[in-house]
Amino acid sequence: MVKSLESENKWKLFTKYQDLGFDPLRWLPECSNEVKYNRLNILSEQLKRNSLKISPHFYSYFHYPEKKNIEIIRRLYKSNEELKSEDLKTKKALSIIKWDKKIVYDNNLLIRKIKRISEQLKTKIEIEKISIIPTNSREEFQFTLFDHIKVQRGNITGYTVVTNSNTQATDVSQNIESPIHMEISLTESINLLNLLGCSIDIKLFPIYDAPNDDILDGIRKNIDNFTIKYNYSFEDYSSLKLGGLFFGTTATGSSHKELPNRYDLINENTQIIITDKLGLLTCLSLYIITTLNEKLFEKLNKYGIQENRLNQLKDLAIKNLTEPRPSLGKLITKFLPDFENEFDIQSHIIATHPISKNGISALYEISKLINKELIINDIPLIDSDIANFVSREYLISNPTASTSNTNIILISKELCSTVIDELNKNKFNPRVIGRIGKSGTKGIIFNNKK
Repeated sequence: MVKSLESENKWKLFTKYQDLGFDPLRWLPECSNEVKYNRLNILSEQLKRNSLKISPHFYSYFHYPEKKNIEIIRRLYKSNEELKSEDLKTKKALSIIKWDKKIVYDNNLLIRKIKRISEQLKTKIEIEKISIIPTNSREEFQFTLFDHIKVQRGNITGYTVVTNSNTQATDVSQNIESPIHMEISLTESINLLNLLGCSIDIKLFPIYDAPNDDILDGIRKNIDNFTIKYNYSFEDYSSLKLGGLFFGTTATGSSHKELPNRYDLINENTQIIITDKLGLLTCLSLYIITTLNEKLFEKLNKYGIQENRLNQLKDLAIKNLTEPRPSLGKLITKFLPDFENEFDIQSHIIATHPISKNGISALYEISKLINKELIINDIPLIDSDIANFVSREYLISNPTASTSNTNIILISKELCSTVIDELNKNKFNPRVIGRIGKSGTKGIIFNNKK
């Protein structure tokens, strides 16, 4: 009886989220609610000759003039609003697009709408970091957001990286006013900067909206508390003023080192390290699903999964989603050459890449980037029983989906043990899962030793 009443209250809360355009359950089956990397690549091919060029990646980078931060010029357009005819003198932007699911799920409609935007641009704009989110919320909650990047001139001393994120995977059994929703977006953007060794001058540009002033004031207070706690600066561009519920962030950070993006230097036998076990985000997704369907608890027990174990993993997932790991940025910086110096394959981290909500598909992304096969010996999971359960019950299609502190590091065999030791000292749970194989062949070979 208590459980039934609790489930009923959760349904009411989820309905409240949905009424505000947050789509609280859409992320659960795949642990993500946005267009995937592979599909973005297909879109980019069809938009090559347009003013709006999509070159999907997880960040943009620029040369860094000493003590001169990049300027972010934000432009927001409602669902069917025409773009303003203005020349912002920028060549790159980041974007978050939230459109009706009927458009997003239909390639022809999606291409047509993006081309319509492209036709309204005065100059060519390249977008490397883009999130396209399908929604069934009301049209007034849908939007197109561009954060145009304006670079400053000056004495070049390094790189500035710009990235963004938006909160999809969250614990919607918590109240709408919970600080975790905004913290998840802030944390993911910061973690992406740390992954590239960009831990200097980190600045956050929150993207948020809410239906009333009380919730908006709460979000601003949560941003204040977060940035004070972790000593980050932020610029408040105010809310989206659409009256719906949204949480996102654009973030910038700088480095006086070379960036770990030298995919061209990756050769056969380069080692593949992951910073933590996979599948933690799946545990959060399963937790939400079980709050909606009490009968699942009986099945969980048959698989040997105790309710308190699932709750512990849910709490760990929230902790990892809401607490940035600046130690990773410092660690990666330690193994990078100084700005404009050559990489030494034996002593430097060659490349890094996020796993996060993409899970194992991040390995396929790397294979395509480097045009080499990956030989994988092991995929360590945070809980193999849960991964097997969600797969066999067809609950979650991506049992390896992880939190934003889970990443890939590509380094030489000689450097491997040193980096593993450093990661362990910083309370990560790293492991070598495989190596790079032959050139000219894209894909993954799973080398099961058992």
